[in-house]
Amino acid sequence: MLTREVKIDGGRMNTADNMRYRGAGMVSANNSSRLLMDYKWEHPESYRKILELIFGSDGLAVSHLKIEMGSDINSSSGTEPSVKRAAFEKADVRRGAGFMLAKDAKEINPDLTLDMLWWSEPRWVSNADNVYEMRYAWYKESLDEAYSVHGLVFDYVSAVQNERAVDGEWIKYLSRRLKAEKNCPYDYSKIKIVAGDEVCTWITADMMLADPELLDAVDVIGSHYTSHSSDNAKKLAKAYGKEMWFSEASTPMRYVPGAARFDADHSGLGGLNGVLDVANRFITMYAEGLMTLCEYQPIVAAYYDGVNYSHKQFIEAADPWSGYFRLDAGFFMQLHFSRFIKKGWCFVDGANYGDGKVGGDGHALVDATYSYMTVADPETGDYTVVITNTTPEPVKYSFAVCGNLKAVAEPDIWETYGCCSGAYNVDFLKKKGSIRPEAGCFEYVVAPSTIVTLTTLKIPEKAYVCPREIDREVLSLPYYDDFSYVDYPEDYLLLRGIAPKFMTDQGGAFEVVKGESGNMLIQKILPETKANEWGGTPEPTTNFGDDRWYNYSLSADITLAEEKTAGEGEPDKGLNYAGIGIRYFLAADDKSGYSFLIYTDGKWVLEKNGTGFAEGKYSGFCAGRKVRLKLAAVYAKVAAYIDGISVFDSGSEFFYEKAFPGAGRAALYSAYAKNCFENLAVEPVPGADAFAKRLDDTDDCFEYEGEWEHELMSSFRNYKRTLSSGMAGSSFSVRFTGSGIALGGENAEAGDLAVIRVELDGKVCETAYAVPVSGRRELFYATYGLDEAEHVLKVTILTGRLNLDYVLI
Repeated sequence: MLTREVKIDGGRMNTADNMRYRGAGMVSANNSSRLLMDYKWEHPESYRKILELIFGSDGLAVSHLKIEMGSDINSSSGTEPSVKRAAFEKADVRRGAGFMLAKDAKEINPDLTLDMLWWSEPRWVSNADNVYEMRYAWYKESLDEAYSVHGLVFDYVSAVQNERAVDGEWIKYLSRRLKAEKNCPYDYSKIKIVAGDEVCTWITADMMLADPELLDAVDVIGSHYTSHSSDNAKKLAKAYGKEMWFSEASTPMRYVPGAARFDADHSGLGGLNGVLDVANRFITMYAEGLMTLCEYQPIVAAYYDGVNYSHKQFIEAADPWSGYFRLDAGFFMQLHFSRFIKKGWCFVDGANYGDGKVGGDGHALVDATYSYMTVADPETGDYTVVITNTTPEPVKYSFAVCGNLKAVAEPDIWETYGCCSGAYNVDFLKKKGSIRPEAGCFEYVVAPSTIVTLTTLKIPEKAYVCPREIDREVLSLPYYDDFSYVDYPEDYLLLRGIAPKFMTDQGGAFEVVKGESGNMLIQKILPETKANEWGGTPEPTTNFGDDRWYNYSLSADITLAEEKTAGEGEPDKGLNYAGIGIRYFLAADDKSGYSFLIYTDGKWVLEKNGTGFAEGKYSGFCAGRKVRLKLAAVYAKVAAYIDGISVFDSGSEFFYEKAFPGAGRAALYSAYAKNCFENLAVEPVPGADAFAKRLDDTDDCFEYEGEWEHELMSSFRNYKRTLSSGMAGSSFSVRFTGSGIALGGENAEAGDLAVIRVELDGKVCETAYAVPVSGRRELFYATYGLDEAEHVLKVTILTGRLNLDYVLI
């Protein structure tokens, strides 16, 4: 058994103001909070509960909120709208969820500190003759309006562009302007400046030590995705009193129920980007980096599935129509800290340690043997120790408590460990009794794949209840949206920054405006106003609805603006277009599912996952003329209509010979032009199943035989980040209740595609089915028309290699 002695000496508490424990922070950016706007309106009780779980003292006790200063570009998983798209426009802080969230969070935690950061900036700033002056105007007007509209007082502003080169001159300029500002609703000179926001580096620290003005300007330095800081960064903390932050950190990415079946120890908590890895990063941030605050991105995934970097969250909230939300395993991991360590407590030097090495994707900590954090209350002498064990054997810790701490108090034991029997989360954050010290000394053995909190605080057990999966209602069909929202208060759109209901933008900005015959949706961003890219933004796209929508149609009236013109210095981008989409399931791609586009010259195009498969011409069409598009899918068939006239109908099941999109949301597409959409109608197709449910390849309903590899941390383009791969002679079976089943996953290696035998309820229905080339999340085999009953599907791989991501029921 591994052993470790730890001395917890109250005389070694680090009482420096800049070294006090601040716990967890939250980054609200990249579209990750967008659907909270809809939770607030549709299910205010769920919205309030989510915020209490994040910001409340019995929840994650988030002490700091950083929001993105949006610029209408995709900053990784979606866009954040710009509050000020032109120099002459008054800032509108009702756009997006960020400022709304800050206001409501402050009601739960009045001590919450606020910060804001930019990924890109509006074009009127970037193109200005004096960029610093215009950028400062953007900052100042955002601060002014946040106070005017929401009463928000910002404690910090992040100066540098997120994860890009550090501009020291701009930091100094911003500091001088804020300190000298007189035309402000509160004292802007007290706003602290955060600099850094680099990825795993601390170049800002080097710059500060070489530049006295920069050193004076910066109050906080941070870095992303690292628990370790440089010698110069530590010098700034120790000698100059600068705060150090882990200024962007990942939440766990592993799908724990599936990982618990197939990882080495069946805990579900280990591995790269798993719960224990993320806990180790939090523990190590002070021991190796002197960092006191860890800003998670995202804490709540209030966007639809399939965006860049998704499956990653503490709380999943993508069903605003039902109010359903889910607490991920990482939520309970963070409770090991938040419930038992309070903001302002002191780290106990000599009792904080982490020996994990940087590995995996460069953000992970691997090969950790000993990992523990010790923090104490200098007023009461209470203390808390949080320990992880990622080794395959128990670790015995021997503690000696002394100094002005509660050495004779009996610390309570709280544990989280992986599934041994029953539900995967049955042993999350359970109170296991207490320990009686002898002369301030005690021992505790930490089991493998376990998180343990030992604390002198007497905290009652609490049940963390969220809606049941059975209550996760589908967004029913038909669903209509004419953007009038007559059943809502008159100021509904105003309070949402004129954002449409349930929609999340991946590119451009789709907002409601009043037209001649009623409200309409318009895409607002033009080539000449589009901000410079941060990463990559698709052509304007918004999507909405339920991932379980399957056999349905989408109709919309569309009016194209005059042909778009290229921005200054940009090449001509061709004809203007707009369109609709169905079965939109992978927002990480520019287009997914089926899309139906029409151009100003009357050309129309049908695409599958962004690749055209049919086109034609609609005579007499031009910009300014309203046209109604309709796109429908029934299982593997697809049909398209313009003004009620059929322009394409597959007419058979020929798409079964190829992979095809599974269930997914509805989408709207546009060029960078002010194209308009009206009278949306999402309707079920008569005689077909309107809804379908995804089950992950690692769920309990699957049984595998033979040679299988189960990737538990694969691409975010795979559902739940999992993928199961089987070789010839191997098989799987899946038990389900429904009227049909389809198999999904990427099978792209043309020379190694599988041939499979398929049996349903013991009868062979395919003797040698050749699996087609299929993309991520595409369906490669399906059978329908079954009795609505329990069935068993068995697939045997005859030749080749089969990749399975999920099934659709």
